[in-house]
Amino acid sequence: MKCGVRCPQLTPAYCTNSLIVRALLTLIFATVPRVDAAIEIQAEVDRGTLSVGESFTYTITLSGGRSLPEIEPPDFEGLEVVMGPSTSTNFQMVNGRISQSKSMTYRLRALRPGTLTIGPARARQGRRDYSSSPIQLEVLPTTGSPLKEREPPGGEATLSSPRKPPDLFVTACASKDTLYRLEMATVTYRLYLRVNVAGYEFTKLPQLTGFWQEEFPMPSRPALQDVTVRGTPFKMAVIRKIGLFPTRAGRLELEPLVMDCTVEMPVERRRRSRDIFDSFWDDQFFSRGRREVRTVSTEPLTLTVLDIPGRGRPADFRGDVGEFRLKVDYDNQTIAQHDALTVKVTINGTGYLKSVDSPELKLPSGFEQFDPTSDAHISLTDGKMRGNKTFTYLVIPRRPGSFILEPVIFSYFSPRERTYQRLKAGGLRLTVTPSEDETLAGYGAGPSEVTLLDSDIRFIQELGGPLTAAESPIYRSLWLYLSVAASPLLYLLGLGIESTLVRRAADPAAVRRRRAPDRMRRGLNEASRLAKRGDQHTAVVAAGHELAEMVGAIAGEPAVSLTGDLIERRLTDRGADRELMAAVMGLLSESDRVKFGSASTDAEGTGALLKRFKEAAGKLEKLL
Repeated sequence: MKCGVRCPQLTPAYCTNSLIVRALLTLIFATVPRVDAAIEIQAEVDRGTLSVGESFTYTITLSGGRSLPEIEPPDFEGLEVVMGPSTSTNFQMVNGRISQSKSMTYRLRALRPGTLTIGPARARQGRRDYSSSPIQLEVLPTTGSPLKEREPPGGEATLSSPRKPPDLFVTACASKDTLYRLEMATVTYRLYLRVNVAGYEFTKLPQLTGFWQEEFPMPSRPALQDVTVRGTPFKMAVIRKIGLFPTRAGRLELEPLVMDCTVEMPVERRRRSRDIFDSFWDDQFFSRGRREVRTVSTEPLTLTVLDIPGRGRPADFRGDVGEFRLKVDYDNQTIAQHDALTVKVTINGTGYLKSVDSPELKLPSGFEQFDPTSDAHISLTDGKMRGNKTFTYLVIPRRPGSFILEPVIFSYFSPRERTYQRLKAGGLRLTVTPSEDETLAGYGAGPSEVTLLDSDIRFIQELGGPLTAAESPIYRSLWLYLSVAASPLLYLLGLGIESTLVRRAADPAAVRRRRAPDRMRRGLNEASRLAKRGDQHTAVVAAGHELAEMVGAIAGEPAVSLTGDLIERRLTDRGADRELMAAVMGLLSESDRVKFGSASTDAEGTGALLKRFKEAAGKLEKLL
């Protein structure tokens, strides 16, 4: 069948004319003058009102023509740089008009309340200066915990506040509000939550001015308890516990603790697809939900510290406060002259045992005493510091006879009794027998001693010739001149090595990426040891934590800020394939389910899971 329209035949002349037209069009567009966009610099923040300790994002954007100058950020006075700067660039040409932009993003934290002004960011190109507008921030005083926590003698915490508590807050509670100097007070930090917390990080610990601090050991996975606050059910976990020993009297304030919590928010799941591959992709990348970081802080604590009374203070009191017992042991009651007597003084009880010094031994004349050695066994249990400290003395009598060793005295102040206590222990009648050397002392030398004199004394013989030098002078040494000549080269080599190390250390992100593989290997080894000891839960959680840290190093983001979309985008930029991203997200999800109690595993399952962690880590290492 033929159509009624006649098509032109493609002859060589027709093709030649087409090529000429295309060349002319290309020449016309190439000769169109390019217009560069004007240079502009702008600065913006994601919010203008916040509280002390909260973080916000500050972004500087420089846009303009084909070449852009460097951005000079302002001085962030009154602010702390939490993260950054992270940079990005963009280039485009529309209708011959060329424009490009680059931006610097900082994560900042407010340090004090009031109105803060972020100065202008600047850039200079040629002789012209560009600057952004300053930005004002309203920083409110920290609200701390919405509830003020008190701990009555009964042990059950009561919370007093007319406000309704939010779904996430943290409190600080001291075991006592009034105490003596060097008396221990236990401060407990509790996290109350009604949301799913994927992780938390202490961003600002209190400055403990006027205190000695001891950190209580905490489990890697805090236990959750069901509590009720103002008729609302909450989950509560003890996240930190410290023992404080005030070193001066007066009203001492404990600063707030600030922490960032990564909250996993529920999101609406996409409609199920009939495609099995799309369904698998949704399970791996969208089941983790949307994550956001919330900043919470405690209220400041004020402790009233009483000074140790001066009335009734013993002369030998050295400042020890607590409840103690004293024990003294002697290894022998009869020793030979010039032999050593071992005296062990043990002080045990509750209090700041680390500051307990060695008691004084009062010895008769003719006794030599060496500095004592100490051995301490101290632990933090049941909200107290308890244990013992043993001092070992070596005493050597230099004359024979019968001597009385006086008891050892130790004085301390008891907060429970509010009085000074003076302990006495020990005391011994020591018999020192003469040594064999002293028995022979004063007698004349025997035949054997006379024989030794003849073998020990030699007459000086006369030399048969002149003395000659055994070595040449150092200034005639070839090595001396070689070392002097090589000194400048060694100096320059040292400068080069130092500059290289400084340059490498100046980039925290690069340092983090270099250390990520070794850290991951150590974490997997530790997880394997935990699994062999039967702690399957902690092994999986530890492996998941290290994998998240490695992914964060590759992505250039903190591990707590990782989301499914962010991981997908950053790993894709690094050249990761879809299979690797699915494996990483699956392992992180499995670790979260085990961490928060929604999944369990046995020894065989843990071994298989750790093998998958190792395979994923090996593939991620190639992306660094």
